[in-house]
Amino acid sequence: MKKAIIIFFSISFLWLLGCSKTPKISIWDIVTISYTWILEDKEIFESGTKTITIWSWEVINWIEKSLIKKKLNQRFSIKIKPENWYGNQYSIHNQQRISAFVFEKLWLPTEIWSKITIDKTSGEIIDHEKDENWNLIIVFDINTPQTRQNTKYNIHVKNIEKKQAWDWYKL
Repeated sequence: MKKAIIIFFSISFLWLLGCSKTPKISIWDIVTISYTWILEDKEIFESGTKTITIWSWEVINWIEKSLIKKKLNQRFSIKIKPENWYGNQYSIHNQQRISAFVFEKLWLPTEIWSKITIDKTSGEIIDHEKDENWNLIIVFDINTPQTRQNTKYNIHVKNIEKKQAWDWYKL
């Protein structure tokens, strides 16, 4: 009988210890984070505070996935590649092919990664190609600058609400 009582109290004590842990973020929790979005060239693109419901896709899924199992007041960083962040916002249709002759006449650089503006359109040279007559063609990418860069997010978990996202819904 003593063994049963000791085992019961041991299990109860361990259970209480488990319950007193700092809560971890899980799916459908409502989480408030502060963040700083830093571009590859170290420019701070955006910062602020946001409240999101995990798995609602209010922000990009890489951020929501990285929040799972994080704790209150935890700080961490994640790096996101452009194709994971922007998905189809980065469009090959925003790449123009322009004859190198045009660049030469406008006295514009033709080196890859040069950032230039042509007729109020800013972009970056990302490649050189040859056409069927072996003329040099410049591939000019006019997607927004951040879509061409790896980005880094510094995140601080400020609040975790262990409330189910559908609690607000009443029939």
